[in-house]
Amino acid sequence: MEIKEVSVEKNIVTKEYLFNKSEIESAEKKVLTELNRKYTVEGFRKGKVPLSVFKIRFGKDFYDVFVFEKLVDLIYDSVKNEPNLLLIPEIVSKEVSKEEAKIIVNLHKKPVANVDFGKIKVKIADKEEILENYVEIRMKSLQDEHAVIEPKEDPAEYDDLVRVKITVTNVETGKVLIDGNEDEFVLYKEDERPIIRNLVGHKKGEIVEFDREFEKEDKENNLKYHYKIEILEVYKRNLPEITDDFVKTTLTEMHLETVEQLKEKFREEGEKIYNREVKSSVREQILAALPKATDLFISDKTIDYAVRLVVANMKEENKYNDFVKKYETEEKAIENLKEYYVTELKKETAIEKIAKENNIEKKASDQELEKYAELLAPYWGISIERAKVIVKEKPEVRAEVENMIFVDKVLDKISEFVEKETVYINREGEENEKE
Repeated sequence: MEIKEVSVEKNIVTKEYLFNKSEIESAEKKVLTELNRKYTVEGFRKGKVPLSVFKIRFGKDFYDVFVFEKLVDLIYDSVKNEPNLLLIPEIVSKEVSKEEAKIIVNLHKKPVANVDFGKIKVKIADKEEILENYVEIRMKSLQDEHAVIEPKEDPAEYDDLVRVKITVTNVETGKVLIDGNEDEFVLYKEDERPIIRNLVGHKKGEIVEFDREFEKEDKENNLKYHYKIEILEVYKRNLPEITDDFVKTTLTEMHLETVEQLKEKFREEGEKIYNREVKSSVREQILAALPKATDLFISDKTIDYAVRLVVANMKEENKYNDFVKKYETEEKAIENLKEYYVTELKKETAIEKIAKENNIEKKASDQELEKYAELLAPYWGISIERAKVIVKEKPEVRAEVENMIFVDKVLDKISEFVEKETVYINREGEENEKE
């Protein structure tokens, strides 16, 4: 097999593969063996059909299909170790005969990426404000946990505890979805759920009824439900005052003496959560911003070819028609595929570039794997120890987790170079830039 480089266009290297008569004959023998396994011809014993008979039977297809496939296998074998190959080789043209063959192939290489960190800005919540809010919430939660309740005959007010029996019915079908389930609610003023709003002002023994509509995905024929709520009991909640004495006598398991010590403990607790959440948020923001900050030196032919491969795979799995139905036309569906492919390729290529420039390896240590397994265990619904075993011993899971760790490391490195904007969330929930 003789290989000639024909041209280079951006990330595409076009090569010409030439096969001589000897190589064609070798391919013919492989085809003969394969066809004798699959086919029987009347008048010949199974597995003993001569080459000439198959050539006559299949005609032009013998070379254009069967011999061609064997030659393509040789091409694929020759590019196994081709550096930075992005997609399987693309056959551009072919000429196959019993004497020789010429196959033109496009090798689509991974594109070169240029990442402009100046185009990435991440927002970070003001630490002091978050910690103050966290301490306030934890203190209020303590009061709620140690509230002393007493039954009341007066109508329910905000901050009361109400025990109810709930029945929910589909208005259109009459089907009962919830049949007399008992539940209880604290009527917080900031809770805007209809069930809370409708309980305020009603007494024990009263029945509250109202309807709610829920929007369906198709945004037509909204679902309408009827709520019937029987008030079983109304309780007034008496919240304790958090004092030094309360801390010493009621929170003995915390081994604290003063309210200030309690607040400091909550602050330390909140700081750990804040640091973890900020790191996660910054990673997500950078990953989302990478496509717009990344330019690829890539040919449109590569994008078109990649999408054709995706479409072929979807058709093979009988998923393509359902995919197209999500869009108005097939053209729009294809355009969406292109945009998605380029977006993901930009992320992947940018991450690999930054990793290479900063010597970040994909392999993770056992300690890193175990730490990540601790995070995944709750999502998998299994114990931490079991998660650690799975991550270490199942190759496909280990590879996936190692890639997650690798991406996180790269995103953390990128975070060192991007602009950071500190914001705060005011009490109305609006995000503002901190002066």
